[in-house]
Amino acid sequence: MAMLENDRVKSALGLTDEQSGKVRQIMVESRKSAVKTRADVQVRGIELRELLRADQPNRDAVLRKVQEISDLRGQMMRQRVESLLAAKSVLTPEQQEKIRAFMSERRGRRGAWRGNRGPGGPGRDGGPGSFRRGGGPEGPAPVPPSGPPEQ
Repeated sequence: MAMLENDRVKSALGLTDEQSGKVRQIMVESRKSAVKTRADVQVRGIELRELLRADQPNRDAVLRKVQEISDLRGQMMRQRVESLLAAKSVLTPEQQEKIRAFMSERRGRRGAWRGNRGPGGPGRDGGPGSFRRGGGPEGPAPVPPSGPPEQ
């Protein structure tokens, strides 16, 4: 949504002043809400750490605190989706399609400067050059032969 504040993007999409104002208001409210919820998550995290510092932590209190944090994170996700849907409702189908094309183009350009580290490149999928599942820069470790040893 932040890209909708860019004058070039607004012009390319053909956003009206009314659309631009509505999207901006959605963004402002979304940011304010996200800041508050993120702060609540951080406070609950501090509280959880304090509960866990006890020699004999109260299991029920710890699990309640974990649930509070989980609920807040879910709330943050819902808030992001609600903001996205609200912004989308302001745009015409043609403007939405232009945004999708613009985002796709940006992703393609962004991946180009990353070289091999983009999706599917070394270090990501467990294939050659992967650092996951036992692989290293030389590729996955060789698999020993099965069956009895040869003599």
